[in-house]
Amino acid sequence: MGIYDFSSADARTIDTDFKPLPDGEYLMSIDYAEILETNSKRGEHLKLELVVLESPDGNNQNRRVFQYHMIRHDNETSQRIGREMIEELGRAIGLPEPMNIQDTNQFTNKAVRARLIIKKGSGDYGDSNEVEKYFAYQDSPDNTAKILTPPPSDKTEAVKDDIPF
Repeated sequence: MGIYDFSSADARTIDTDFKPLPDGEYLMSIDYAEILETNSKRGEHLKLELVVLESPDGNNQNRRVFQYHMIRHDNETSQRIGREMIEELGRAIGLPEPMNIQDTNQFTNKAVRARLIIKKGSGDYGDSNEVEKYFAYQDSPDNTAKILTPPPSDKTEAVKDDIPF
């Protein structure tokens, strides 16, 4: 019989607050992807489960965001917007052009930067997050390159070199 040293006093408090994340750009990992029929049975959508790796305020790591993108629907506008978002996501994770998506596994375990906004809830649904835009994970959050240069030195001393050759 093994000895197991566990105390519930040492366990972390589990965050049960499901409030939406603040608006901003987040580095995320696509943890899960599947194609589902819509609740109305009028189409299909791509369901994504995204996990926060980095956030603007340094908090919320490992929080999950669920995103749905329409693939096929009676409403042509919904279908067009959903397919545009899937194409933007494909470019952001580096799928080769022209994109030929055959399997939802092409999305999983990929890093992506996403601009999240808070979508107001309606009816029985509370506020939630929605992806407004996808970026390649290498893109800086503010889309500006930061070049660090040392300040100019007012001293013009020669470098002392003790190397004998």
